[in-house]
Amino acid sequence: MEMTISDRKEREKEMRRKDIIDTAEKLSFQQGYENITMADIAEGAELARSTLYLYFKNKKEIYLAISVRSTELLNKMLKENYEKGENGLEKVKMLMNTFYRFYKEYPDYYDVNWSSYKVPIDHDLPGMEEIKKMRMEGFSLFVKALQEGIKDRSIRSDIDPIKSNLVLASSIQNVFNLPPTIKLHLENNNLTHDELIDYTVDMLVHSLK
Repeated sequence: MEMTISDRKEREKEMRRKDIIDTAEKLSFQQGYENITMADIAEGAELARSTLYLYFKNKKEIYLAISVRSTELLNKMLKENYEKGENGLEKVKMLMNTFYRFYKEYPDYYDVNWSSYKVPIDHDLPGMEEIKKMRMEGFSLFVKALQEGIKDRSIRSDIDPIKSNLVLASSIQNVFNLPPTIKLHLENNNLTHDELIDYTVDMLVHSLK
């Protein structure tokens, strides 16, 4: 079918929006979110600032768009690996290892959502409901795995899926984002960060048996 003028304009609009997000993402990852301005993004995207503001009102809105990208990628990875576990417990471990792989392979995307919190989850911004829904999708996969584990008896029956998931999520994120004192103890004991993360995952999974 022949593309209408309206369709073409909408396509061009989406392409320009993508270019803006691509540019903001690159600048933010290279220089730090705090160190770039809307003027920097407009210049990088080869747009007039007035044109940029037609797409995003402020830097937080652009940052939220990057956050959506990172969450989409993580959810895709989680869904692809979910069925690889033969029982609920294995699925929990598979999901945790997938989150770990996301942290290792996409550190900038991880920082966007799970480290720096530059856009609070309760902030009133366009698209905030979308990101909340997407984050719940990932959370629900872990809950589903825990429920399956209880049903197939690979996980203890006294486990509360919601509370357990919150403990798992907070624990693994804490071991990703280590404070200086813990890093010092790792160094003094000739341990690597990766070793600590692996050990933490094993401990958390074992606690569910």
